[in-house]
Amino acid sequence: ASAAADDPQAGSGPAAAPVALPAVQSDVKRGASFPYKRLNELLSKLRTEGEGLFVSRFVLTDAKDSSKPPPAGTKLALMSDDDYIPIPIDDKGRFDLPTFSERQAKDMDFGTNVPKGELGVRLSIDLATPPEMLDMATVRRIVTVGQRLRTELLPWYVRWMFPQIDGVIACSDAPQWTLDWSEGAQRWRLPLPAEAQQREPETPKGKPSRACTVLTGQEQWPDAALLQTPPGANTKLYVKLRNPRAS
Repeated sequence: ASAAADDPQAGSGPAAAPVALPAVQSDVKRGASFPYKRLNELLSKLRTEGEGLFVSRFVLTDAKDSSKPPPAGTKLALMSDDDYIPIPIDDKGRFDLPTFSERQAKDMDFGTNVPKGELGVRLSIDLATPPEMLDMATVRRIVTVGQRLRTELLPWYVRWMFPQIDGVIACSDAPQWTLDWSEGAQRWRLPLPAEAQQREPETPKGKPSRACTVLTGQEQWPDAALLQTPPGANTKLYVKLRNPRAS
């Protein structure tokens, strides 16, 4: 879940308060973005078939500059003939989306108070595994489940929203990662190299990237080999994309 959903204040703001609902509804237009049915299908599959490995992240942005937040006062809701569901947005434009049954989502649309063409939406697929729990078995599961989701479980018309996953990227303030494992009574520690061509996915354009290493699951190391990261180095994990697209 994104920060917008985790924030206990997110659901208690004016957009969610019953007394404010008529005012919010009056300036949020249904269908100002796109139907929710297909996105609901993607999120439902991700949550039921993703084995808890993946987390969807949504960010609203300015349509012309994805590094900027949406216009001040932007409101977002899911709307149908019977439902009006405000979607809390945090100050950075981040938000989370619920899933519904196929019947409920069939006629549901996004609504917003922003004119068409002025909002952008960025969807990313993050990893639920914290760096200190990443072992080679998990890397292999991430690649296998991710590829199975995209090629077998997702309908063709939503596959474009889910990336082709080829591994895991670990980025840190200091390039001092190792894989540690035991064989019998012997402990092994293998230093991992920094990948010179791999930029941290969240690095702003024109800015230097932190050091990153990549694990694809094709390596010969055992499933139990556990990633060890530098203490206090703010290590973050990302999915490695086969064909990364500029956001």
